[in-house]
Amino acid sequence: MSEAPGLHLSFETLADSETAAPRTILRVKQQRPPWRVVRGFPAPSGETLAHIHNLSGGILDRDALSFQIDVLPGAQAQVTSTGATRIYRSRSPEHSASQIATAEVHERGYLEYVPDQLIPFAGSRFTQATRIQLRPGASLIWWDRIAPGREASGELFRYDSLSSSFELSVCGQPIAIERWTVEPLLRGVGSIARLGPFRHFASCYVCKAGQPAPFWRSFENRLQEIADRISNPEILWGVTSLRAHGLVIRGVSVNGRPLAEGLIELWKAAKWQLCGRLATIPRKIH
Repeated sequence: MSEAPGLHLSFETLADSETAAPRTILRVKQQRPPWRVVRGFPAPSGETLAHIHNLSGGILDRDALSFQIDVLPGAQAQVTSTGATRIYRSRSPEHSASQIATAEVHERGYLEYVPDQLIPFAGSRFTQATRIQLRPGASLIWWDRIAPGREASGELFRYDSLSSSFELSVCGQPIAIERWTVEPLLRGVGSIARLGPFRHFASCYVCKAGQPAPFWRSFENRLQEIADRISNPEILWGVTSLRAHGLVIRGVSVNGRPLAEGLIELWKAAKWQLCGRLATIPRKIH
């Protein structure tokens, strides 16, 4: 039996006592330090918003963290971080930090995971693994944004290693499997086969289980028009349909701010096309 996650969030529907209309509530089923979630907040776009807070201020070299998100039938969830995820220096070669994220979105549920960027400090080693399962009619927007290090301190690609494993399935069938490792001190990132002149990179998966291939081809074309418009020699965006049920947006940039701005613009367009709702940036202070 696998160990219970350090944080377990469940988004569920509950009939409003006055209108009898369903609303989404958050149940925190499990939380152990350093994780902390205070409560769910109503988001202007209709979801229930949860902030995942790491009380340590970052991920330490021996941390083996995990969190699980369940979105039950019909529930609408938005999850974000309270700030950038900082990966601190590993103290010796045998130390490496890790984080496992699992999510399951049930029938007609919606999950939007929009955290701040990940910043690997000099000398850090970190592995993240993400596994997501969608049920019929479930929708998902899930992004990831990676910085080259603490730029203000002159730390550009001075971390030891950064690895990621991402698996996305619909009704048990994989539609996206992604694995990569960046080891800038062993293999320079400046080659064209890697990042070239770019420093920051991001990805965003947009999915709805059950939508046919023509829907995604049209969706891809619309987002690619935006991607082409906001691309230039210092930032590049691309959009690709998955084998079924979704698409992925990718971007690379010399600087972090244009990447964040472009990701938000594409997210807004994607969310409107996906579910007809406006995308609202989750506020960090309540």
